[in-house]
Amino acid sequence: MPPGQFGAPPPQPRPPRMGILKSPSAIRTAALNASGLGAGYFYLRQWPFFAGALIVTVGLLVTAAIIGAADNLLLWVPIFLVWFAAAAVHGLFAGRARDERAVTRGEQLPKSPMPFLAAGGLAVAVAASLLSVWQVGEWQLRVANAAHARGDCDSAISTYERVGSGFQLSLSPSLMQRSRDGIAACELLQTAQGDVDNEEYEQALDSYATYFAHHAAEWEDTDGEVADIHLSFADGLKQDAVEGYTGVVNDEYRDNLQRAHEIYTVIPRDYDGTAAAGEVPGALADLYDVGTSDYADELWCTAHEQIAVFEGLAWDAAPEVTERIDAEYPESARQCGWAEVDGGDATTAETMTDFLTAEYPDYEADDVEDLVRHVGAAHIEEEMDTLTALGENDWGGERTGDSGNDKVVIEVVNNSPHEMRFLYVGPDGVHGEVVTDACEDCEEYTSPPTGNSCFDDGDRMTVELEPGEYRLLLTSSGSGLFQSRPLHGTVDMDAGYKQESCFYVMSNN
Repeated sequence: MPPGQFGAPPPQPRPPRMGILKSPSAIRTAALNASGLGAGYFYLRQWPFFAGALIVTVGLLVTAAIIGAADNLLLWVPIFLVWFAAAAVHGLFAGRARDERAVTRGEQLPKSPMPFLAAGGLAVAVAASLLSVWQVGEWQLRVANAAHARGDCDSAISTYERVGSGFQLSLSPSLMQRSRDGIAACELLQTAQGDVDNEEYEQALDSYATYFAHHAAEWEDTDGEVADIHLSFADGLKQDAVEGYTGVVNDEYRDNLQRAHEIYTVIPRDYDGTAAAGEVPGALADLYDVGTSDYADELWCTAHEQIAVFEGLAWDAAPEVTERIDAEYPESARQCGWAEVDGGDATTAETMTDFLTAEYPDYEADDVEDLVRHVGAAHIEEEMDTLTALGENDWGGERTGDSGNDKVVIEVVNNSPHEMRFLYVGPDGVHGEVVTDACEDCEEYTSPPTGNSCFDDGDRMTVELEPGEYRLLLTSSGSGLFQSRPLHGTVDMDAGYKQESCFYVMSNN
């Protein structure tokens, strides 16, 4: 255009386009932004972007801490990586734009390595921060575990909960899970401790077993507390047996005593070296004492049943109890047998003699033999009582002759068509039963026989006895008055005594 004339200004040169990888500021800004703290924007002095980057990063961290980054690792790690990558990519373009403007203005592009060093420092700082959060969380977990190991679960649970809620930014799922496992284990320990406080010892043992089975259990029974619980539980069972005993050895009594014995014997085996283990020998001896109290009171039959509760159990921790059982078990049976003979219960007495002859054949053999004889006598007397329940005829003790020696002789002729039974019980348990066969040629009498005619027919029964007082009974298997009212009586017979009689049956026709 000619000079002096107005017109459009000359066109300005367009800034040259620069490749991102050839832009020093782009690389530096991206590296600084990769920390997520917006340091690249600070480097470019783009304050709104710097403030925005800080706000986004802080917001993500707060949200992650609240929602639970460690519990949702697959969600939050990608979110943070995407944010860091987006900030870095945006930094590339922002840095290139700066370099393009600088070239246009004829300025030198940056060559200082400091931004790279700063970026590296920021990356290390971010990693160190996350590592510090993780390590502080691990330290807090160790503090909780130490309280747990002391049995102070109130403090332990409080610290475990603080780890679970305050260290989500550790990004450690393991840390979170271990804190929750610690809470679960400590709650089991508190349950067991509460059972002990409430004296629910059986339940406490189950609770402790459940606790020790938990993989996060930290507490160890260094003071023998569980052994003490076993001891208290066994003591309680023993006390229940004593208080519930009414003179009858029932299943509840037996179960309580045998369970107490079982628990006592567990203590020295599983908790050797504890104070409770040292108390077991005395506790077992006391268990036997209170469990066989009827022996001291000379209630022999129930004492025998009480001792049977303990016979056959292991007494390694209290061997003196084994010696007592070996002595008292057969003795209680022997004494029970005599007591029942005197009391008239031949069945129980016979049970005792059967027990002694089978289990202790050498124990007081002479006395047991005597007892067996008296038991047989008692059975005969029971039979006599049954036979005379509806009435009896008097035996009569008339002496009819001389035996010819120092013995007593009883002769009875069975002049009847029925079998005849003769039962006797005498001094020192002498007893017997003699059955005389029916006389096949004899008939029932319609009138009493005369003279000695009754002695002419039939089978003669002869019984020779030692002198003394005897209870005698004669009966028949046939019908009639004599069968329902046998001859019965007690006769004192001295040496040389002889009685002869004839047994016959009158017809009812």
